[in-house]
Amino acid sequence: MKTKKWPAKDFIMPEAVSAIRDAVEKTGGNEVFFVGRLNDDYQVTDVDVYAMGNKSAVPALIKEAKYGDVIIHNHPDGILDPSDADLEIASYVGSNGIGCYIVDNDAEYLYPVVKAQKKRTYEGLDFKEISAQFMPAGSFARHLPQYEYREPQVEMLKSVVNAFNNDKIAIIEAGTGTGKSLAYLVPAVFWSVKNRERVVVSTHTINLQEQLIEKDIPVLKKCCGVDFKGVLVKGRNNYICLRKVYNLRTEGGVLIEDRDRRQLNDLLEWAVKTRDGSKADLNFVPQDDVWEAIQSEADQCTRVKCRFYDDCFFYIARRSAASADVLVVNHYLLMADLVVRKETKGHDAVAILPPFKKIIIDEAHHLESVATANLGYSISKLRIIKLLGRLINLKDNKKGLLQYLKNKLRDVSSAHDKSGAATITDMINTEIMDARQRLYDTVQAIFDDISHAADDYVVREGLQKDRDEETKLRITSRFVSTALWLDVIETRFRTLSADILKFTSLLKVLEDEIGELSKNSQDMLSSVLIDMVSCKIRLRLVAGDLAFFITEDEKSCKWMEVKRYRENPSVRFCAAPLSVSEDLKTCLYDNYNTIILTSATLAINKNFKFLKDDVGLHQVTGERLTELILNSPFDFKRQVIIGIPTDISEPSEPGYASALEENILKTVEISGGRALILFTSYSLLDNLYRRLSPRITHLGYTCLKQGMDNRHNLLETFKKDKTSVLFATDSFWEGIDVKGDALECVILTRLPFKVPTEPIIEARVEAIERAGGDAFYNYSVPMAVIKFKQGFGRLIRSRDDRGVVIIFDSRVATKRYGKIFLQSLPDARCIKDKKEVVFQEMVKFLA
Repeated sequence: MKTKKWPAKDFIMPEAVSAIRDAVEKTGGNEVFFVGRLNDDYQVTDVDVYAMGNKSAVPALIKEAKYGDVIIHNHPDGILDPSDADLEIASYVGSNGIGCYIVDNDAEYLYPVVKAQKKRTYEGLDFKEISAQFMPAGSFARHLPQYEYREPQVEMLKSVVNAFNNDKIAIIEAGTGTGKSLAYLVPAVFWSVKNRERVVVSTHTINLQEQLIEKDIPVLKKCCGVDFKGVLVKGRNNYICLRKVYNLRTEGGVLIEDRDRRQLNDLLEWAVKTRDGSKADLNFVPQDDVWEAIQSEADQCTRVKCRFYDDCFFYIARRSAASADVLVVNHYLLMADLVVRKETKGHDAVAILPPFKKIIIDEAHHLESVATANLGYSISKLRIIKLLGRLINLKDNKKGLLQYLKNKLRDVSSAHDKSGAATITDMINTEIMDARQRLYDTVQAIFDDISHAADDYVVREGLQKDRDEETKLRITSRFVSTALWLDVIETRFRTLSADILKFTSLLKVLEDEIGELSKNSQDMLSSVLIDMVSCKIRLRLVAGDLAFFITEDEKSCKWMEVKRYRENPSVRFCAAPLSVSEDLKTCLYDNYNTIILTSATLAINKNFKFLKDDVGLHQVTGERLTELILNSPFDFKRQVIIGIPTDISEPSEPGYASALEENILKTVEISGGRALILFTSYSLLDNLYRRLSPRITHLGYTCLKQGMDNRHNLLETFKKDKTSVLFATDSFWEGIDVKGDALECVILTRLPFKVPTEPIIEARVEAIERAGGDAFYNYSVPMAVIKFKQGFGRLIRSRDDRGVVIIFDSRVATKRYGKIFLQSLPDARCIKDKKEVVFQEMVKFLA
């Protein structure tokens, strides 16, 4: 049965029809991609040409179309049946309010795959209607036996509704127990359902993602009677690639080292029965190298051309996301998506995520650090060697992509292009493999030279206290005048960048030679070719990073990390932006209608100045920015005491570690275990754990240490063994939720100031001071206060919790800045006195 055709004149005005005919005629009848603009009668009045193709295909630049436009392309054969690729594109653009038409070369007939949409109008949220769900007699109270009305939650709800209705950016600090996730999820869901516009919710921790997907969203569905779809979106690298799985099954002996075969076989077996093809579905943790051999990667994907496209786990997940109302993502995935959109100027198109205009950023105190990580880069020998190792295996030169390509060329030779295949094989054997080996040797020699020179410099300058410790050298104006920089790093990097580009040019010649083969031959080689092209592109990126690293750039902080590994020095080069303000403004604030930034810890001394300066919100003008601080509904005066012994050594003084040991032991004895001890240093944690573990065990309490098991298992053990003591640092200052009597004492060993010699911290401090600011009070103290508040927040997680927070850093009581730390905490009883007094009060309180 033939596809029905419509007269094009019913959809396209005569002037636009003429423009389409002219453009197609100029290409000799090839496919052309147009974006059409509509009048009030939904007829195309004019068209813009954005791409020209061949007789069978044209690039679809869908980012150029906006809601209410229509994309148009011609089928030269006059058959207007949409192809699979046409349908895929139509499904994407259709969900974004864009029409999709196929015409013949004369624009006489047309097939409307997706009809043009009316201009979007939005239905605002009714605060009264939504807040009724939260009232004492509302749907949450009716369906949830433990539900209780919380006034701060409704205040937050009002702020979020206002931001959704009026395209605002809202900063909301919501104290522990506010119920912030439902306060933003309910407006997000109602908005999405009413307006058929997805909302993105971004978190920093997996714990919060799991809470949203497994607890909060199901509760909302149950209580509010709204039919909606919420989906957890994972990064592409979390999924297996079925093309790679197929290649490894058939040619694994050529592609991967023998020592990795056992785990690879386990993965291949799992790939047949996995539910969603994601790493989370595995019951073991795979080695990084083995997972990389099987993971999905953007630059190695042929999308609809792939024979496994219909069954691809990644695209199944993406299609699910495209039809979802609420997408739950992590900050790294969100930032990666925003950066792609910035580079492609595709804020209304599909990037890593489907298009969206409203974003909720929970755990927003991490936004700056995640943006810094996404906008920076690092260069190491391993980064380059791994790419060269994909071409020819580092342990066995009979394995790797080049060997795989030669094998496939033998198949091509016997079936199609004997002469061409022989020429390409000869090129691989005589030019490319030798060039690859030369580049490999160059990389080894250059990094060895730099590593030894850097190690000598560190020793000579007396910069390394411990031979096994990592030393970080910031690239300053003074450093770039040293012989290490001028004669070693700069010279070698310039050489290496040129050598890499020379090698990638050779790979491009190989790619072009394959492009001269017949279509059948190219089809047979397409799978290995895309992996080869990926290596070429990534090597070019390395060459660019090398060149950029030795280029002066006042907006970046650059440093090198020198470390000894098995007595051999190694070096890594890193770069990060001094400030992410401008990038966040360009990527985020300028392009999204509503942005909610929330966390329990955003304000310093009851204001958001630090946050706004840190993430560029000070650039948001007018009344678009709203601010709200909500206190926790918990009764901290009744539930907690804060103890600060004033007669102990400061952290920088001799005897601090010994005094800390005795004070921790006394505290744990009083609390009966049930303690979380938070450190700012791994070395101090390890030192005191070794010394205290036998003494605490002797008291009858279980001693746990971060790293002895994975985070989830460790926390479960801590919760179940209600006398246990957990030594932890870094990530355990936040994101853990231990309710009840398993945790009655949080010990903060010192104020969590960032290491001042950390390159990016040091560079930002200097930049603030150059601008005339006070870096300590405007930067160092606020960052420490945020983490301090997070550590404090581990104790009271419900109305029934009680406990003690002990701070073994007397500076919080004796230094002027100590007031800022304490004033940023909830209003609780604070005891600043000699340790005997603090311990006595602790005994009374816990009794």
